[in-house]
Amino acid sequence: MRRRLSAGAIAGLGIATASLTLWFIVTSQAASELVFLADAVVPLLFSALLVGASYWAWADRTDDTAMIRLALWCLVGGAVSGGFEFVTLFTQFEEGLTVNRELQTLNAGVARGAVVGLAFGFYDVERQRTRRREQQLERQVERLEEFASVVSHDLRSPLTVARGRIELLKATHDLDDEHVDQIEFAHERMTEIIEDSLALARGGHEVTDPETLEIESVASGAWQTTGTDTVRLNVTTTQTLEADADRLTRLFENLFRNSLEHGMGSDKSELTITVGELEDGGFYVADDGVGIPEADRESMFEAGNTASGSGSGLGLAIVRRIAQAHGWETTLTESLDGGARFEFRTQ
Repeated sequence: MRRRLSAGAIAGLGIATASLTLWFIVTSQAASELVFLADAVVPLLFSALLVGASYWAWADRTDDTAMIRLALWCLVGGAVSGGFEFVTLFTQFEEGLTVNRELQTLNAGVARGAVVGLAFGFYDVERQRTRRREQQLERQVERLEEFASVVSHDLRSPLTVARGRIELLKATHDLDDEHVDQIEFAHERMTEIIEDSLALARGGHEVTDPETLEIESVASGAWQTTGTDTVRLNVTTTQTLEADADRLTRLFENLFRNSLEHGMGSDKSELTITVGELEDGGFYVADDGVGIPEADRESMFEAGNTASGSGSGLGLAIVRRIAQAHGWETTLTESLDGGARFEFRTQ
């Protein structure tokens, strides 16, 4: 009901100003084409905009309160502009202006002011809508993180018990090493999935308190937990970034692990990973491995996508989520050596 009243108020104002304009056209003679354009055509266009906006207000799914604000903006704009025109014309009335001419100018001012008010109203409605969307997204992320935390907490305990029992069995019984290795591998996979799920849920929070970090220092620290003897890290930049330290470290760790798992081919025993600076602002992580086919590059960032079958499939999804939280653009392309190259544009 309130939506219909709001739309009706906007439409009524548009129809009223249009009707008066048409009446002025019929009953008066324009002094020139320029006067006709200013006093007739332009007000009719403003009136048409008001009628169109009323239909949008009636059909849009935004809540009724927003539509009431839109109608109020429209009416206030028309009243303010019409009021200024009335005061101006009232002071000139004594100088011999005709009533018909004054009313025509006043009508045009009301239509113009109503459209200006609509512009402010649309801005207000969209601002409120964007704010609600951000709040809904924040609540969804919080629920996702809460769910991931509860699940991970409930899974860690039985996993710890299972690992302890395996160690006891190994110490007290003569078990087949192959079977034991498979069980331990399964436990490690479950632990990795738990950690990656938490990182994926937490990585999407917008970074609100970044700190100045040296890429070389962060990348070297991440390499300490992921590097191997057959892979060499080469950092060629001294660039600094405004970023969250923990999430940037996680980003490098996941990229390094991805190169270790997928960069080594059957004919390649060594691998070099390079961290460098982009000319247009940002950094890249590239390797000289087997690379990723162009048709598969976009799908590599999807959660659950894993080429090796041994990972959680969340590594690169976490990388993109962390980049998005910082406001960075992520691109996967081919390195100069034919391997994979991940580019992060920070400007």
